Order: sequence, then C-alpha cells, then structure tokens
Amino acid sequence: MKTIFLTKRFARDASTKAGLIKLLLILLVILFAHTIAMIFFEGMAVSDAIWLTMTSATTVGYGDLSAVTTGGRIATVILLYLGGIAILAQVAAMYFEYRHEIRSRMLKGDWSWKMENHIVVLNCTKEFNEDFFLTAMNQLRHSSLELSSAPVIIVGESFQKGISNTLRSFNVATVTKSIHDNQAFAYASVLNAHTVVVLATHPDDPASDSVSFDLIHRLRDMGVKATIISEVVKLDSKERLLQAGADHVVRPVRTYPEMLVRTILSPGSEQIIDDLYDSFGEECIRYDVDVKGKWADIVVKMVQNDIGTPIAYLGLDNQVITNAKPDEIIESAVIYLIVREGNFKSSAEINAILES
Repeated sequence: MKTIFLTKRFARDASTKAGLIKLLLILLVILFAHTIAMIFFEGMAVSDAIWLTMTSATTVGYGDLSAVTTGGRIATVILLYLGGIAILAQVAAMYFEYRHEIRSRMLKGDWSWKMENHIVVLNCTKEFNEDFFLTAMNQLRHSSLELSSAPVIIVGESFQKGISNTLRSFNVATVTKSIHDNQAFAYASVLNAHTVVVLATHPDDPASDSVSFDLIHRLRDMGVKATIISEVVKLDSKERLLQAGADHVVRPVRTYPEMLVRTILSPGSEQIIDDLYDSFGEECIRYDVDVKGKWADIVVKMVQNDIGTPIAYLGLDNQVITNAKPDEIIESAVIYLIVREGNFKSSAEINAILES
C-alpha cells in the first residue's frame, strides 16, 4: 500500500512539473507569435514589439505603445487577451503551488537531498528530541575544524512534523523514513557523505547492537566510503561492529551529545575519553599536592620522571583549568594527570618530585 502511495505521489509530482513546462512552452509560443504580429502589422522595431507584448501580457499597460491596425488589434485580442494573460496567470499559480509543495516536503523530511561531503545521522528513533541535536549542533558549529561547517541530515522517524527553525538554522535537514527502507539512504545521499553516524536504537538495550550491525553492513555493501561512527551498547559487540565496517565505535550517552560530536570532529578521540572514564589502561587521577611554578616546567618534570601527563589543575577559585598556557605561573593544591596502569604514585612521591 505504501509503495502504491509513493508511486502515485511521484507520478503526481512529475505530472505537475511536466504540466508547468508545457504551459510555459505554450506561453512562450504565444508571446513570440504576438511579437511577430506587432512587427508585421504595426511595423514596430523588435524591442518595441517585445515591450508591448510583455506589458500587455502582464496587464501593466503603460500606454506608450499600442496596436492601431486592425490586424494588430485582432492578434492582441486572440493571442493575449483570450490566451496569453490567462495562461500566464495559470503558470504563476502553478509555479508557486509547486514551490510550496517542494518546501513543505523538504520541511517534513520527504525530500531527496543532493549533497556531498556532509554528515548523515542514521536511526533517529522517536525517543529522540530536538534538545539532543540542538546541543550537538551547537557544539559542532563552534568547532574550528573544517568538518564543523558540513551540512547534516538526520534520518529516522523522530521528526514527522519537521524540525524547528532553530535546528534548521544550523544547516540541518531531515529524512523522515525508516532506516529499513533503502530509499532513506538514497534520500540522504549516503554514498556522497563524508561521515555517517549510526545511533543505537535504545541506549540501554544490547539488542540495539544487532540493528547497528545490520545498518553498517548494508552501508558497506552499498559501496559507502564514508567514515562510519557507530554507537555500541554492549562493549562485547564493539569488535563485531568494527568487523562489519565501522571505523569508530562510541558508547551512547544521550545526556552528553558532546562526546559523539567530538568523535565526529576528531575520530579516535572516543578511545581517549573511554580511557579517562574507566579504570583500565590509562587513568585520570587527582593528586592533592602543592603545585607552584610555570605550567610547562611542571609538565616536563612529571613526564621526565615517568609520573604521567598533567592535563589540568584546580585554580584558587575552585575552577578546573585545562590546557593552561605553557608560560602561565600556577599555584594550586590539586593537579590532574593521565597515569598508565600500574604506574600509580602516592601524593607524597609527587610532592617530593615537585620540590626537587
């Protein structure tokens, strides 16, 4: 039933476009015929004949030129008054109706977008709301990286009534089709995309990984060369998704879309973030030690003594300062380091190194 509806709709669209073109051709023939008639009957110059034809057809009627011969007047009545003016009005009405229909379909996500080097977000289920994407887009557009300005297409059934003007202002479009419909891929121009993001159907349901696996497999089978970033619910499925064709895998954090955006902008950064969050491998550790001096000197001392890599410190105003300037003189009682597994040192040891 759905296929029949789509076929009828596309046939109607094609018929409207064909009808518009046909009327335009008829109108052009009428205008050309009237111009020739004015040259023949009225002896007008080509420019004057065209001017009279256009002002008469559009009912402007400046009155500076007019047909005075019987043949010229008959030609004007038959060609313009009885035909041209009515057809021009019909063409204008049909054109604006056609444009309104196109815009309506674009806003509702029922449109085939022709894009290149864009970002496609697949599997936007009904549980998603605009807040997630507004936060994500705000973060994306504020980046200084080249990909930050790329158009974004959201594919899924979440925004059946379209997206808000605010989200659209971030150069975001939608395709409101099921991800199980291959037409959704065509509408989103996935073959020309720079990055494809596969969202987990449910962030807490391991079965979502099977849906993601199927999507990734289908994308690669279609010949998609884009970077594929997939969410994974169960860590055991990570290797499986990578083997299916995903380039990067990230945990679904619906309350923190910035993590997904960072993976899009800097693929591979998700592994760094994962290491910072868990207690395996590298670990982010807070040391309560007295730190005073130039930040660059502190970093060098920590690295040379194989303690770890300083990434931040706690300022006197209790604000965590990350990526301080090398020549900044700091004074703090807390420093944060990335430490290798098995290389943990006590605060006393850190203090001794800093004082040396």
